[in-house]
Amino acid sequence: MHLEKQTATFLGGRFFCYFVFYSYLCKMVSFISKRLACFLLLTMFSYIAVSETPERPAQRQVVQIAGVVLDNENLQPVPHVNISVRGTHRGTSTDMHGFFSLVTLTGDYLVFSSIGFQPQTIKIPDTLEANRYTIYQTLLRDTLELPITVIFPWPSRERFREAFLNLDIPADDYDIARRNVLLSELRERARHAPMDAQMNFRHLTQQRADRMYWAGQQQPNNLLNPLAWAQFLRIWNAQRDERRQQRVRDWDFYEP
Repeated sequence: MHLEKQTATFLGGRFFCYFVFYSYLCKMVSFISKRLACFLLLTMFSYIAVSETPERPAQRQVVQIAGVVLDNENLQPVPHVNISVRGTHRGTSTDMHGFFSLVTLTGDYLVFSSIGFQPQTIKIPDTLEANRYTIYQTLLRDTLELPITVIFPWPSRERFREAFLNLDIPADDYDIARRNVLLSELRERARHAPMDAQMNFRHLTQQRADRMYWAGQQQPNNLLNPLAWAQFLRIWNAQRDERRQQRVRDWDFYEP
């Protein structure tokens, strides 16, 4: 009987110790879990705060940019090209030889634009060690193809037909030139044109030669010579026929 009481007391003490130890262990696990959770939360918030902190921008350097703008096809200088710094109101333009010079900062973007060429954009490198930078920029030609536009000056086909039939076509340069070199026109101009110095000299020389030929004798007078009159009439009729034929040829030339 006494042994059974001792055994029961011993077992009861052991159970009580186990219960106290289990309770303490549960409290320790709960305390460690809370501390671990707090540590993890603090670590996560610290990482987020550090990652979202903006980096300080690097100090940009002032650079003197100079260069020449060339055509990509023939490598000829392109004058009057607009050069602007993107996002600012600063810029310049090239001269007649395609040369330009501009003060800007490293990291800026230069935009090259001109009529008839495609715009080009370049970036000033951030790794420049000197305060000068030289470039040779080429531009590509921009071919614009406009849509076909047909303009009709007449409201209807009937009005167009009427205007086309009544159209007065002016003479071209070839017709005007042929009209100015007609023999009849040249004869008319020669008949009314005054004598120049060469013609006067030849006429005077011919008169002196005639006087020397008939020197010392009487110059004949063909006023009453029938042979001379026959020759005169024959020449006069031939010239009249030639004038008639020339008028007929001129009329046939201008006949539509």
